Amino acid sequence: MNTNSVQELQSLAVAAIRMVRHHVRWKPDKDVEHLDKRIRRGHLPPGAGLDQYNQLIQKILTDPESNIYHYPFGQADYFSITSAIEGQPWLVLISAKGFMETAFPPDDMQDYIVQSKYVFLGKLKELIP
Repeated sequence: MNTNSVQELQSLAVAAIRMVRHHVRWKPDKDVEHLDKRIRRGHLPPGAGLDQYNQLIQKILTDPESNIYHYPFGQADYFSITSAIEGQPWLVLISAKGFMETAFPPDDMQDYIVQSKYVFLGKLKELIP
């Protein structure tokens, strides 16, 4: 069970977001795997490259209106950052260590957040002014 306070979680989220903003880091071989999955599912156009996918992620991580959520999984902390890209809601999931887990547009963002038991930490502009 995670016992971090909301302030501690906000600090962890800010540090993780800053790491990914500086450099989108994927676990070994996961970048292409996730890119291919987004293309197969029609989330990205055929022929989209990793640069395009990473730019979309960066756009979400720099949008002041993005929402930040905490997602505890076992003993680990993960953070979801959500924003709309060209009217399509997207979710970026990163680890507290600043590694990308995934980025995708859930079919129903609100339902996904509720089912995943995310805890809202604030808007990006509130945490990283």
